[in-house]
Amino acid sequence: MIDPRTSDFLAEYLASANGDPATLDRFLLYGPDHGSRSIRPRLKIAFFDFWPEFDPSTNFFVEILSSRFDLSVVENDCDLAIVSVFGTRHREARTARSLFFTGENVRPPLDGVDMSVSFDRIDDPRHFRLPLYVMHAWEHRREGATPHFCHPVLPPVPPTREEAAKRKFCAFLYKNPNCARRNDFFQRLCARRHVESVGWLLNNTGSVVKMGWLPKIRVFSRYRFAFAFENASYPGYLTEKILDAFQAGAVPLYWGDPGVLRDVAAGSFIDMSHYSSDEEAIDAILAVDDDYDTYRRYRSTAPFLGTEDFYFDAYRLAEWIESRL
Repeated sequence: MIDPRTSDFLAEYLASANGDPATLDRFLLYGPDHGSRSIRPRLKIAFFDFWPEFDPSTNFFVEILSSRFDLSVVENDCDLAIVSVFGTRHREARTARSLFFTGENVRPPLDGVDMSVSFDRIDDPRHFRLPLYVMHAWEHRREGATPHFCHPVLPPVPPTREEAAKRKFCAFLYKNPNCARRNDFFQRLCARRHVESVGWLLNNTGSVVKMGWLPKIRVFSRYRFAFAFENASYPGYLTEKILDAFQAGAVPLYWGDPGVLRDVAAGSFIDMSHYSSDEEAIDAILAVDDDYDTYRRYRSTAPFLGTEDFYFDAYRLAEWIESRL
């Protein structure tokens, strides 16, 4: 459920005709008490076994915790070790507390850490659910792909009929070949209406999009639809893929989390699980593509507002971490 503090602030912000997105960013990232602390306790944190591109000095955890603590990032001998799944260096950690984090389809080891953060829907006081798309909204802002962390929360601006017509049909951008469901649906849809594969996998354009969120979102912005199939289907496993399409102004074609409607509003994307067969799903996609008014309704629906769950109020995670230290 959405935090009442967030709900009240969002309602007031969205009712305002000239709300500043930077103000909403500050609230979602730092909370209603930002700047009110005269003294911030010291906290030393270290990161272990994150992905190779991860920057320990500038990341989502540093951002949200810096408003509550006099924070320093060290290599070891820390108050809090934040560990992930890309290695075993965490076994050498010298720390008072440990926090496990993953966006991968991996179960958190609750009995081996003091707290855990993942996409899983686990009813346990040691666990905090944070779908990966929330962290990626922060990464999108940091890389300049979108201007604000709150961008996916803001009501979308649908394209005009002329703007929609200028976009191509659909984009497919993947490197991982290990999802037969995704690959097969690409082939089936492409047989009915040409889909451009702009990544390494099944490429049919002769060029490959560069790595990074900014190039991906820029490319997706040229299409009316974009594939947002996960690598696997698992309850709660909802990554950045659907967010990337929304950020680009494309309608996501989604497959993955069977409970996706708890996070994402119906009518903002095309849910493959809604259809009894791929042919039925393809018929529905093409019908939306052929009817501007229907397409516009999809593009006019705010994907992360009015849903059962809301996770962009990142300050709640910072509060939870502080409560368990």
